[in-house]
Amino acid sequence: MAEAKKRLTDEEYQFIFSRAVRLCLDFIIVKDNKMLLAKRDIEPCKGFWSLPGGMVRHQESIDEASQRIIQNELGLKIREKKLIGYMEFPDEINKDGVKIHSVSMAFLTTLEDGEIKGSEQAHEIEFFEALPEKVHPTQAEFLKERWEEIVV
Repeated sequence: MAEAKKRLTDEEYQFIFSRAVRLCLDFIIVKDNKMLLAKRDIEPCKGFWSLPGGMVRHQESIDEASQRIIQNELGLKIREKKLIGYMEFPDEINKDGVKIHSVSMAFLTTLEDGEIKGSEQAHEIEFFEALPEKVHPTQAEFLKERWEEIVV
């Protein structure tokens, strides 16, 4: 029988992520020249539009994490993804109030067909022709620099 993967306790999480870089993945999804963004219902950046994404867990591959995150946040599966860059968040405060340093790999992503659903992290999901007001500042900068490359 396979050994169950042990999750960190809140105390272990706070200790580790207040001292180490956290690897995350963000997904840029474009359909009909419009980009998908989700309005965050949780911190950090609650109330801001952002890319769907999340952190890679211990002993989880990038592909496994990608499928888990997209399934949890949008209810679909990834068809293709292409790494197009990274974003760095050196002074982020997470939902537990812990200051963390995250680096997020950004993937241009296509999804399998189906109905997109929100999650407990972001119920409101929309496609935009241009970046709306109140986009996560680091993501907004990244997306503006690459807009012509992304939305074609």
